[in-house]
Amino acid sequence: MTGIVSQGIGSGLDVSGLVNQLVAAEGQPAQQRLVVKETQFQGRLSAYGSLKSALESFKSSIEKLDTDESLASRTITVSNEEAATATVEASAAPASYTIDIVGQAQAARLTSGAFATAQSTVGTGTLTLTVGDASFDVTVADDANTLADVRDAINNADDNTGVQASIINAEGGSYLVLSGENTGASNTIAISQADGDGGLASLVYDPAAPSNPLTLSQVATDAEATVNGFTVFSATNTFDAVIDGVSFTALQETDGDTFTLAVANDTASVSSAVFAFVNAYNSLADTTANLSSFDPDSQIAGPLQGDSALRTVSNALRRELSENTSTANPLFDTLSEIGISLDEDGQLQVDSEVLDGVLEDDFRAIGELFGGESGYGARLTTVIDAYVDSDGILTSRTEGLESNIEALEGEREALAERLERLETRLLRQFNGLDSLLSQLNLTSNFLATQLANIPTPGGNNN
Repeated sequence: MTGIVSQGIGSGLDVSGLVNQLVAAEGQPAQQRLVVKETQFQGRLSAYGSLKSALESFKSSIEKLDTDESLASRTITVSNEEAATATVEASAAPASYTIDIVGQAQAARLTSGAFATAQSTVGTGTLTLTVGDASFDVTVADDANTLADVRDAINNADDNTGVQASIINAEGGSYLVLSGENTGASNTIAISQADGDGGLASLVYDPAAPSNPLTLSQVATDAEATVNGFTVFSATNTFDAVIDGVSFTALQETDGDTFTLAVANDTASVSSAVFAFVNAYNSLADTTANLSSFDPDSQIAGPLQGDSALRTVSNALRRELSENTSTANPLFDTLSEIGISLDEDGQLQVDSEVLDGVLEDDFRAIGELFGGESGYGARLTTVIDAYVDSDGILTSRTEGLESNIEALEGEREALAERLERLETRLLRQFNGLDSLLSQLNLTSNFLATQLANIPTPGGNNN
């Protein structure tokens, strides 16, 4: 900052205004050049960002087509959605299956005899509860031996292998109900007791015994169904190992009223992926056209008009789209054979009739044409990666522009320092001029006074 000075006191000159105008006149051309440079750099930086985004979107659409597995999806339809639900994997073969849900899977349930209340004393000792092949013990002590205490001890056991205890308070009294958590015929429940006062004998159940204190109120059973006439079983209500690639879950018994489960090729999703690929390329083509455009009327050029990187990647992608490819499918080696072609405007077009026919006759053709090392997917992706990867051409150019923009800040700082020095020098010079003019004014005034006091020849000096 310059020092504080009195400006124009002796001469009446607007020293501050003159200096400000001179400094502004000196700095304006340089500042304007910096603004123009930054605008150009920012415009190209934004343009490269738009190009990179369009390339990445196109690459994303390719990824949905470049593997056979990604296009081998299936649909599954259940004719009676109240009877069952189903899921399907790509490995499932297209086919139709006739299903009948004969019975659903159930968990075992045991019910005790009536106790007066939930606070009635049962007894002490150790209960051993076995579910299938797994067992756990529950100890009932003297100070916690009511029906409610037994329920809580079972539910809170850290090693509980799958039994939930509850109490139902009915008209005849309170009943302990023991329910298995897992369905299936193998998950039967057995209960034995040992030690204590023998009161826990009222809660014993031996599946092999002819009679027991506990009543088997629900038998542990497997789900049963018929698939195309074959009887199948499952420990749960889900049958996931009956049909390869298909899992269906029984919701209710159908009592011989069969329904159909149909697996088909998901042609709609593949067709959608193809159109997404075409639209992404056309969007990329529009972006490159706008960035490289030139309007002869307005003489305005796109930010990447004449850019070698833009021209090279555009030409490389068009070349790959037009050339034949060697793939696993012997019937197709060009995009035009599946209904995709480049028109005279550089846009991809889809012949839906041809595409639908290919999907109907050879569902795996699209995946095979784009997949593999020599497929369209790998070839197009290789071109794009050379530009959008972290060490790609666009990344390098973007970093270069960012460095140039950063360098402009240094130029601005240098310009500001130069203009500040100029301002200081001009102020010093104009203040010197002001001082000189002040002295000249004083001298002029003095001389004028002296001249006015010189006697006039022949005049009266009194």
